[in-house]
Amino acid sequence: MARMSGWIGRILLVNLTSGTFSERDITDLAPRFIGGRGLGAALAWEMLRPGLTPFDPDNPLMFLTGPLSGTSAPASGRLTVCSLAPQGYPIAWFSRGSMGGDVGHHLKYAGYDGIVVMGQAPRPVYLWIHDGGAELRDAEDLWGQGIMATQDTLRQRLGPKVQIATIGPAGESRSCIATIGTNEGSAAGQGGFGAVMGAKRLKAIAVYGTGRVALANREEFQRLARAIAREHIEDARKRSLHAPSRAAAAYDARRIHCSTNCIAGCATRYQGVPGVLDPSRTYSGVQQCTAGRFPGAEGHYWHIGFEAGFELNMLANDWGINHWDLMKGLFPWIGMCYRAGLMDNIGGRPIELDEPRFWYDVLHAIATHDGPMADVVADGGRRAIATTGHLPEEALEVYTGWGYANHWDGRGPRGNYITYPFWLVSALLWMVETRDPMGSAHAYVQDMMRASPFGSNILSWEQLRGIADALYGQPLAMDPLSTYEGKAEAAVWHARRSMVKDSLPLCDRVFPRLYTSLTASGLPCVEGIRGPDLEYHLYALATGQEVGPEGLDEAADRALNLERAEQMRDFGRSRATDDPVLDFFCDTLEENPNPLLGERKRAERAPLTDLATRFYTLRGWDPTTGNPAPQRLRELGLDGSAHIS
Repeated sequence: MARMSGWIGRILLVNLTSGTFSERDITDLAPRFIGGRGLGAALAWEMLRPGLTPFDPDNPLMFLTGPLSGTSAPASGRLTVCSLAPQGYPIAWFSRGSMGGDVGHHLKYAGYDGIVVMGQAPRPVYLWIHDGGAELRDAEDLWGQGIMATQDTLRQRLGPKVQIATIGPAGESRSCIATIGTNEGSAAGQGGFGAVMGAKRLKAIAVYGTGRVALANREEFQRLARAIAREHIEDARKRSLHAPSRAAAAYDARRIHCSTNCIAGCATRYQGVPGVLDPSRTYSGVQQCTAGRFPGAEGHYWHIGFEAGFELNMLANDWGINHWDLMKGLFPWIGMCYRAGLMDNIGGRPIELDEPRFWYDVLHAIATHDGPMADVVADGGRRAIATTGHLPEEALEVYTGWGYANHWDGRGPRGNYITYPFWLVSALLWMVETRDPMGSAHAYVQDMMRASPFGSNILSWEQLRGIADALYGQPLAMDPLSTYEGKAEAAVWHARRSMVKDSLPLCDRVFPRLYTSLTASGLPCVEGIRGPDLEYHLYALATGQEVGPEGLDEAADRALNLERAEQMRDFGRSRATDDPVLDFFCDTLEENPNPLLGERKRAERAPLTDLATRFYTLRGWDPTTGNPAPQRLRELGLDGSAHIS
C-alpha cells in the first residue's frame, strides 16, 4: 500500500457472522471520492444490490472518516455513518448520518480511514480497535444497558481515554428512529442506524489509537487551522453568540464542545437538574439542537416545564432515540391528532399532553418496541401516520419527505425561521435527497437567513446579494423580493458543498464559511483565502492533492452522481420519484411570511417545475428522467453504467 498524506489508505472490514477481519486498500478511491460520505457512495456501489433491506445481514454499516479527521483542522471531529436507513419511508434508501465526538479522530490514530461492518453476530458483541488491531468481544452483559452505562463500563475495562460509539435499548429493539451515540449527547441521529447496529447484534465500537496522521505540509496546515479558528471565534464574540438560557443560572449551565477540535460549542451542559418523573434523582448532562423543545411551551402542543423536559432529553439520549423525529414529528403529531379529536388514547394509554408521565410512556414504548402503544409510536412519527391513517390538516406540513420531519423548509410547528423565496432552495435539496438534507446544508437556509435583516441584521441585503453573486453568480439568490431566480444555482452549489463537508468531514456549524461581521463585504477572508475556499486549502495542505477548489468540487460531483446512480440501479429512482416533494411545497403554506411581502406563500407548481428542470440541467442530469446523463458520468470518470473506472 502506497503511503498517503491525510488518509491512512485502508479501511477495516468486519464480518460479524464469521467473526473475521480483513482490510481494503482505498488508495485508489480516496482522492477520487475524498472520504466520509463520498467514500460511502463508492463502497455502496460495490457492495449493495437491489432487494437488500436495512436489517439484512448483507447490508453494510459504514463508519467513515476523511482526510481531515485526526488533524488539528477546526470542526473536524465528525464521523460519517452510512447504510441502508431504516428511517427512510416509503423507501429505505442508502443514506448517511453524522456524529461528533472523537471516535473518528481515534479511528485514524488507530490506523484506519473507516470500518465496514457486515453480517450478524450470533450473540451480542462489541468491536475493540486499538493501534492496528481489532477483536470482537462478548457484550451479553452490556445488552439492555443505556448509552451512558455502556460507555462507563467499557471505559472501566479498556481505559478512560477510549472513544465509544454505541446503541441503547431503542437500537437493540430495532426502532426505525434509533440513534448511535457517543459521549453525553452527540449522536448519528437521523437515519435509524442504531437499529442497523441492533440487527447486527453489535452493541458498541470502542477505539483508541496512539498513531499520527501524516500531513503533506504540517507546518502550513497548522498555521491555517489556527487562523481559521481565530477568525471564527473573533466573529462569534463580536456578534455575542450563545446567549444563556433561562435555566442557565439555576443549573450551572455552560457551553461545551462535542470534540477536541470543535470551535462552535453548540451544546449546553446542565448540572443538578431535579427529576420530576423520578424525584429521587438529579440529572447532569447535555442538551443540544432540538432537545431544547422537550419542555414544550404555553400554547404549544405540550407544556411540561424545563425540569421534566430535561429529564426526557436525558432518557432519550440514554435510550438512543432520535430527538429530531420526536420534537419535530411524533410529539407534535400526537398533539395535533388529540386537538383535532382523532385520538384520545394510544394503544389504550390516554393522551395527557401536559403530563410528563405520558411522554415518558411514549419514549419507553419506542425504546422497548413492546406493547400496544409501541405498535403506533415505536418507529417514529411518519410510520405512526401510516399505521393509524390519522393526518389532521395542520399535520400535512410536518413530514417534508422520505420519512423525515421538516427542517429549514419554512414549514412545521414552530419550525426554523426561513421565508419565501429562500425556502425554494430547500425544496430543490429535499427533492433529490434520501433524507433530511439540512443537516449538511445549514449554510444557506440557516446561516444566511440569520445574518440577514430578517434575522440578526449582521449583513445588509446589499452585502448578501454581493455574496450570492460571488458564490453562485446569481445575486437574486439572496434577494428578499426575488422569486424563483437564482435558486437553482444556489441549490447546486450547496448540494456540492454539503458533499465536501460530509466527506472531509467537517461540521457545518463552521463550514463552509460564507459570511462574517469582520469585513466590509461580509465575505470572510483568512490569510488571503476567501471563506468558501478554506476547506480546499486545508485539504490540499493535508493530502498534497493540489487540484484547486474546482478539483475538490469535481470529486464531490462524482460522489453525488454515483449516489444517484445507485438509487437508480437499486430502487428505480427517477424524476417521478422526486415529484412528491414538490407537491409538498405547493400544497402547504409557509409558517412565517416574508416581512417585506406580508403574506404567507406556497410554491406555484409551474414555476417550481421549471426551477426543478433547471436544477437537474445544471447538475448535468437528464431533465426528463432526473438522472445523470451518460455524458456527465463520463466527464466525471464514471462510465454510462456508473461503474468506477
